[in-house]
Amino acid sequence: MDSYFEKGVVLTGTLWVKGNVHFGAHLTGDLHSNDHLVIGQWGYVKGDIHSYDLSNGGKVEGNIFSENKTALLKGGQLTGDISTYQLVVDEGADFGGRCKMVDAPHEQKVREPLIKNSPDIKNFLKQETKTKKIAQEEHTVASIFERLILFSRFPKLAGILMIGSIFVGAFIFFKPKLNDHQDSIQAGYTLLDEGRYEEAEIEFRSALKKTRNSSELYAGLGETFLRRKLYADSISFFKRSSELKPSNASYKISLARAYQSLGQMEDAEKYFKLAIDTNPPKADSFYNYGLFMENKGEIKKAIRSYRKALELDKEFVKARISLAKLFEQSGQLNGAITQYTRVLKYDGGNAALHLRLGRLLLNSNDSSKGVFHLNKAVKLMPQNFQTRVKVAELMREKGMLDNSIVSYDKAASLKPNNAEVQSKLGKAYFEKGNIVEALKAYEKSIKIDPQIAENQYQLGKLLVLEKQFKKAQEVLSKALSLRNDHAPTYYQLGLIFLAEANFIEAEDVLKNAIMRKGDNIEYILALAKAEVGIKKYDIALGRLLNLKKKYPKSIDLLFSLCTVYSKKSFYTSAIGHCEKALLIDPEGIEVMNRLAWLYAKKRTRIDRGLGLIKTVNKMQPNSPKYIDTLSELLFAKGDVIGAIKTIKDAIRLDPDNQYYKQQMRRFEAFSSDSFDD
Repeated sequence: MDSYFEKGVVLTGTLWVKGNVHFGAHLTGDLHSNDHLVIGQWGYVKGDIHSYDLSNGGKVEGNIFSENKTALLKGGQLTGDISTYQLVVDEGADFGGRCKMVDAPHEQKVREPLIKNSPDIKNFLKQETKTKKIAQEEHTVASIFERLILFSRFPKLAGILMIGSIFVGAFIFFKPKLNDHQDSIQAGYTLLDEGRYEEAEIEFRSALKKTRNSSELYAGLGETFLRRKLYADSISFFKRSSELKPSNASYKISLARAYQSLGQMEDAEKYFKLAIDTNPPKADSFYNYGLFMENKGEIKKAIRSYRKALELDKEFVKARISLAKLFEQSGQLNGAITQYTRVLKYDGGNAALHLRLGRLLLNSNDSSKGVFHLNKAVKLMPQNFQTRVKVAELMREKGMLDNSIVSYDKAASLKPNNAEVQSKLGKAYFEKGNIVEALKAYEKSIKIDPQIAENQYQLGKLLVLEKQFKKAQEVLSKALSLRNDHAPTYYQLGLIFLAEANFIEAEDVLKNAIMRKGDNIEYILALAKAEVGIKKYDIALGRLLNLKKKYPKSIDLLFSLCTVYSKKSFYTSAIGHCEKALLIDPEGIEVMNRLAWLYAKKRTRIDRGLGLIKTVNKMQPNSPKYIDTLSELLFAKGDVIGAIKTIKDAIRLDPDNQYYKQQMRRFEAFSSDSFDD
């Protein structure tokens, strides 16, 4: 039985093998074979080799005695002498020694095995069947001759029939022998298709005993070694198949693929070119050359080659898809769309192609056609979860949020316990502005799998927006326990503490955010706000002034500087920064309110301040803090009664606010002093 010695096996002593053997092991000792011995690229023999046929693609340190043919393959190394009938040396083979040519060997079939083994049941049964078959054939011929006795009285007729019978008998006797190797070749290719490569090699080796002139046979052996990544061996067999049938382009392509896999790109390109130069030209040759050029990064040559393949065969789907992908990668969307559209004429049931075409059409702003193909992909695979999700993502990316949400919902119905699709659904709802549904989706996602930090973070972020600070803090703390190096999570916690006026805690977590992402302007502004809250004005001011060098026109930064300067009672500097911010954003409510308040404090531009705050109060009519600013301006203008009346409105809206009550007492005290005077 043929056998295979695997890479990594280490042997010592004299080794006797029979049948066709592929040797990939390490041997220290002599090696004897009665058939074809292949030393693979990983094989190593330190000792003499005796064989009928030998192919060396590995390393041999010793003498070779080969009765028939010795092939030194590219990459193989031999240090020693050769005694053989026929020698073939590939370019790139390393041979250091002498060669002696001997007489032609006896036929391989009469050679006795070099090793005596226990009886082989399978071989015995095969021999017994063969004997019976021969006996039956002999009986058939004999019976024909017996019947010829009936015609002994008719000599001419008997003679004619005897000659005919001899031909018939010869045909019956020899036909199975003539076709027997074809059966083994066919069996080998069947095993190849099934991925049973070692068994395929055995079948091909069996055919090799019966014929050595079949290009199909050598190509099959080459493919078995190629798929097993024994590239040097595969090259030897593909070369033989190509020599036997030079007009077959597919053999040259296979040889080129083997060289490519071995990393010998010049040899690979040589055989790809030989394949495309074969007459008549074959579409497959140009397609494979295109793949090779694409792999080399020569995109223009690849495109030309794919186009040539399509000229020869318009229905060559693989070539058209490859061409479309190259157009897509190089930004030629219209070309890619055209090619994918043509492919779908031949392969309209390909959901993946409908997806690709739908995405391209969306990107080319042909939304209606894009949606058509995306929906077609879904119809072709209605129960395919990944298709549903992909379609939903493509639609969300293009802002088609309603369609996206429908597709995510369908995907969620296919896999109700999939946390990822729930989080994607939450994201789509958030982008649509539906915070309530977004919250529901994220809450469901963490209920399914509470160990996904990103989903915990996203839920916490939404809860902060909804001012559900207590629940948000719990969720964000859980997110940090799962992922403690995530700067945005620290930032969201900082926003909670700022909203609750817990400035010390805010400072701590915001420093953690900046430690992990120090160049984020939002984090720095939030930290400065916390520092202002605990009256670290100079630290906050220094931080903000450093930031101003990089972001001189940031509205938020200018407003933060305005706030810090006002806290330090540097009203002129504060007014300057707020006025710059207002120039950039003339409708900024907070900036207008702060600037109006500063005008009141500075006792300057009171009428402009009144105009600003009246605009703010029209936009936010029931905000007590803006009403308070109006009262301050009225007081600065000398309208104390108006100021008292206005601050009462602020107290009515926020009755527990002590600052507003303090303002009321201040205004009333001034009014009393004025009356006394």
